Amino acid sequence: MTVSSYRLDTVALHLIDRLEGARPTYVGRPDDAAAAFARVTTDEIDRIVAEHDEVIGEPGVGAQLRREVLETFLPRYTRLAQHHTALEDAGYRAWRGGDPVARAVTTIAALVVTAGVVRVVHHPVALVCVAAALLVPFLPELRRWYYRRQYASLLQEVVDDMARIQGRLDAYAPAELEPEPTAPAQPASRRPDKEPSS
Repeated sequence: MTVSSYRLDTVALHLIDRLEGARPTYVGRPDDAAAAFARVTTDEIDRIVAEHDEVIGEPGVGAQLRREVLETFLPRYTRLAQHHTALEDAGYRAWRGGDPVARAVTTIAALVVTAGVVRVVHHPVALVCVAAALLVPFLPELRRWYYRRQYASLLQEVVDDMARIQGRLDAYAPAELEPEPTAPAQPASRRPDKEPSS
C-alpha cells in the first residue's frame, strides 16, 4: 500500500492547489498557460519523487507517480483549466459581462414582463414571476457561482479518478516477500532414566 503522502490523489490535490494559484495569470494566453502548467507540474513532481526516494526508497513508485501525473493528470487539468479561464474571461457568458447597464436593462425588462403576467394571470403563481424578476440583478453572481461549482466538481472527478488508478496500482503491486513461518520446535521425547520393571 502506497504511503498517503505519495498517493496519486493526494499529489493531484496538491498540484491543483498550486496550479490554481497560477491559473488566473494566463487569461487569454492558453498556450502560455499550458507551458506554465507543464513546467510547474514537472518541478513539483520531481521534488515529490526525490523526497519519496530519499525517505522511503520503494523501487518503481517514483517512476509510476511521475508517469501518471504527467500523462493522466496534467492533460485533464490543463483542458479543464483553460476552459474555465476562458469562461471567466467572458464574464461567465453573462450579457455584457454583467456590467451595471446590463443589470439595469435586464431588471427593467423582467419587471415589465412580470407586470404583464400579473395583469393577465390572476393567480398566486404569478408571484413566482415577481420573485424571478427580483433575482435578475443577481444573475451574473448566480452564473459565476454555478460555473465555479461545476469547475470544482470536475476537478474533484479528476482527483477521484487518480484515487481509482492508485487503487488499481496498489492491487497489482507485487506483495512484499514475507519470511516463511517456521514450524515450532518439537520438544525432544524424553526417555525415562530407568525402564519400568515388568
